[in-house]
Amino acid sequence: MTVAELIALLQTKPQELQVAYPCHSEYCLLEPDDISVRTECEARPDGWIQCRRPDMPTKEYLVLY
Repeated sequence: MTVAELIALLQTKPQELQVAYPCHSEYCLLEPDDISVRTECEARPDGWIQCRRPDMPTKEYLVLY
């Protein structure tokens, strides 16, 4: 999903909802500091992204913590 696709999807949701994300076995409310652009390994075919390594190609991602 790209940032543009995420924005379009979010515009279809109720605008008064708070945003939460999984954190361990509970949830946390999303705060501005929880979003950053990071350089990590290119995604595997199954969608998993490994932390950046010098022996693998990388790309930038918008990451939610």
